[in-house]
Amino acid sequence: MTERPPIRPFVPADAGAFRRLRLRALAAHPEAFGNSVADEEATQMTTVAERLARGDTFGAFAAAGPVGMAGFFQETGEKRRHKGLLWGVYVDPDHRGTGLAGRLVDRVLEHAAGRVEMLYLGVAVENRPARRLYEARGFVAIGVEPHAFKLADRYVDELMMVRFLTAPPASFAGLRAILSAI
Repeated sequence: MTERPPIRPFVPADAGAFRRLRLRALAAHPEAFGNSVADEEATQMTTVAERLARGDTFGAFAAAGPVGMAGFFQETGEKRRHKGLLWGVYVDPDHRGTGLAGRLVDRVLEHAAGRVEMLYLGVAVENRPARRLYEARGFVAIGVEPHAFKLADRYVDELMMVRFLTAPPASFAGLRAILSAI
């Protein structure tokens, strides 16, 4: 892999390619995503295209199509719109180990800056490579949701993480010390 796949927002015309990438991600790593293959397949393509029109879902594109993705969602309620969510980070196996996941997360962080004050994410507790990626980009653990996902044969606990894009509250230092053992 000599070329770095460019990263750009998915657009409505990418809906089919996005859906194929998303289905690959969900099938390969059901423990890493809140939706299932069945959930994704039940979503109408017009809905997928409408969501992509927002410009908040980013893809890394190789010659054959998208090979990675990461999304941003901003809360909409008056009291919650200062918060955003990093979701759906995935890189095809052939492109792992190239820094592409970090580039996708960085693109979402860049997009979120000026829109929200903090960015949240959830990651499977046992997914240490993803946790290291997020920690390297300033995310810190703030808690665990036990049994966040129920798979056919087991439960998956999810580590909740946050990165403040503006100054963190003063109380955050004490909370961070308590949660550093997670």
